[in-house]
Amino acid sequence: MDAVDVLIADVDDDEFIVGNDLLTTLGINVDQPLEQLARRGDDETSGDSIDLEADDLPFHPGQPESSDDDIFVAVERLISRAVENGFPVDRVEQLRTIVHAYDVWRLELRADPPANVPPLEVRLRDGARPAKCKPRKYPPPLTSALSCVSLMLVLCL
Repeated sequence: MDAVDVLIADVDDDEFIVGNDLLTTLGINVDQPLEQLARRGDDETSGDSIDLEADDLPFHPGQPESSDDDIFVAVERLISRAVENGFPVDRVEQLRTIVHAYDVWRLELRADPPANVPPLEVRLRDGARPAKCKPRKYPPPLTSALSCVSLMLVLCL
């Protein structure tokens, strides 16, 4: 292996930067994996089908709501798929009674009111101790950003 010229800077940081010249000398080609990633087509493993930049709920207020008949047909389709995938045939009527007893089925997300349920109360078992984690170490820019966001939340801005 040939000698390599490097610049070492004395800084208080846990990271170091390696240039492309040094990587190439070491036989590491950074561009090749990036090219492979760019050439790879969309498949079931290449990202998420949900648009992560959209902050709105995926519904349109002007659209008519799904009718009870549409929901009934969709639930019946789910029941038949369950039978096709091995659900016991002698229990289908019991399943049908259970799934139609509750009005929880939706064909799309809507601006429904929040669920009217009592708040969850968490109780530890006798003798159990709550687990404590070490504080996380964040870089200074992230720490200041988190402090600003926390302050805004406290002030309800």
